[in-house]
Amino acid sequence: MKLFFALLFLSLLSVPSIQAQGAISESAQEYVDAFVNNKFVKVASLTHPDLVKMNGGEQFVIDDLKAERQSSSAEGLIYNSAEVKQPLKIVEYNSELQAIIPVEYTMQLADKEYINKTYILAVSSDEGVSYKYVNLMQFDDASLAEFISNLSPEIVIPVDGGFVEK
Repeated sequence: MKLFFALLFLSLLSVPSIQAQGAISESAQEYVDAFVNNKFVKVASLTHPDLVKMNGGEQFVIDDLKAERQSSSAEGLIYNSAEVKQPLKIVEYNSELQAIIPVEYTMQLADKEYINKTYILAVSSDEGVSYKYVNLMQFDDASLAEFISNLSPEIVIPVDGGFVEK
């Protein structure tokens, strides 16, 4: 009987974690879809405020995203879609929820399709009601900690991933 109650208690503890994973994944999909579909105002609004501030404000982030997309499009690279995978780990640190989320971008270059496996950081300061994101393609652990002031030491950017032909 004690075992039953212990298992019941543990299962109740995991329900918020499952709900948090669903909320993060849904919000993260909104973020990556906005990036794929050139909705850079939306991307900037969902970008972590520390990163926006350090990059000169929301308009600068929007302009930078547009310039980057124009450059890649001029080289023939087209973003087709993105798929968010389950968060690797959700941690609570100094009243924030933080998670590393794998993302697979499907892209077209000339007549070939590619998958870019990468990661984003999700951060919530309101118990998972909303999230802000950082695209981790340009960061390593040390540089991320310089840009995100309240980063948990448990957050580690995976080194796998990359650009592969589909």
